[in-house]
This record gives sequence, C-alpha cells and structure tokens, in this order.
Amino acid sequence: MKKILITGGTTFVSKYAASYFCEHGYEVFVLNRNTKKQVDGVTLIEGDRHNLGGKLKNLHFDVVADITAYNAQDIIGLTDSLGSFDQYIMVSSSAVYPDD
Repeated sequence: MKKILITGGTTFVSKYAASYFCEHGYEVFVLNRNTKKQVDGVTLIEGDRHNLGGKLKNLHFDVVADITAYNAQDIIGLTDSLGSFDQYIMVSSSAVYPDD
C-alpha cells in the first residue's frame, strides 16, 4: 500500500485529495494543526509545518502532496523536516498571488 502525506487535509482541495486517496487504497497521512474535523480514514500528524521538530524524520512517504504552501520558504521548511520520500508535488492556488 502506498503512503501519501497531504498537508492540510481538512478544507478545499486538500480535503478532497485526502478523501480521494483514502477511497483508492492509499495509506493517507495528513499534516495539520487539528483545528477542524479530519476526513475519515486518515492518520493525523498534528503540527504546524513551520515547527515540526523531528515528527516526520522517521517516516517514509511514497508521495508528499503539499497543498498548503504559499512560498519557497514553506516548501524548504517542509522538505527539510521530512525523513524520506519518493515524490513531492506542490499544488498551488490563486491564494499565493498578491491582489492586484
């Protein structure tokens, strides 16, 4: 069974991604601050992406779906906190762009 880590997992795209991968046989882990209801079937890793310590260092993920990054520092901070992974996917939205 493939293991996927999804950042967020409780609203918008990340919630639907968590549900989709659960329904398709993945072992789904979500990384969030646990302030909203979790999707059924996921394993919660409670934490803030900017202060993870060693929470992820001993884990391996086949896929990391980063759906909550806003800038390069968010990405670097998460990838530096990860143990090992095969594939990293960053999904962006219009929220990362300044209002003009």
